[in-house]
Amino acid sequence: MNKLIFFLTIMGFWATCALADPPFQRVISLSPIITKTIYLLGAQEKLIANTTYCNIPAQARFKEKIGSVIQMNIEKIISLEPDLVISSALSREKQLIILEKQSIPLLRTHNPKTFEQICEMTLKIGNALGKAQEARLIVDKARNKANKILQETLALKKPKVFLQIGLKPLHSANKEMFINEYIRYTGGINIAAEESSGIYSRERVIRENPDLILIATMGTSKKAGELEKQGWMSFKSINAVKKNRVHVVDPEWICSPTPSTFIKGLKLILPLVHPEVKFNEP
Repeated sequence: MNKLIFFLTIMGFWATCALADPPFQRVISLSPIITKTIYLLGAQEKLIANTTYCNIPAQARFKEKIGSVIQMNIEKIISLEPDLVISSALSREKQLIILEKQSIPLLRTHNPKTFEQICEMTLKIGNALGKAQEARLIVDKARNKANKILQETLALKKPKVFLQIGLKPLHSANKEMFINEYIRYTGGINIAAEESSGIYSRERVIRENPDLILIATMGTSKKAGELEKQGWMSFKSINAVKKNRVHVVDPEWICSPTPSTFIKGLKLILPLVHPEVKFNEP
């Protein structure tokens, strides 16, 4: 065999082995969605620390804490001797550079904008943690269910939907946020889709006159969501109010999904957008 071909063959073999059995056994997560994904993949025994915001599933609360999503304790991370840190779009670049200078491997993830990007992130983390097969099964199952819901709503009349995710200022999800996917897959029209920032006014909501208002305010209690609902119910000219279609939904299902929780979110929102649709599991 030609020496060059032999060398490339050997290198390919070792690369394949490395991908099949990665060395990452001491992992730190820098965001709730990353932590949820690690648990979903069944790789939680490799998770040695996460952030103070990582409280789902409940077991994640008992992991060592290295700070918040946007401000980590660099010294503590280094002292824990991780062999992989998985960062998010909110992680501070200057702090990540310090970790790299300490020869700590980083896996950078970005905020997903679509359901497909959520799936891609799951596959990426699965590959890094030696859970590629598990990740593929989870993603394929979620894709099948999401596509079934999408197909069932394609021919239906599309109600106008306002999905509120912030209180002060009033905030919604534009088409650049994955939250918009909940409305798209369940056959609605997001009245805030074309907004540049997602900041919206009550006057604009009244003018657009949505058929459905969903409240999933991030970082607030359920009581705050109910109070916000009462506030909307005072605007009697809005179709959603006239038809009593103002609903509070759990932001934990809506605002930080894995492929599996995205499907749960779809099942939660589908009967609110289209009460006439009876979703049957594929």
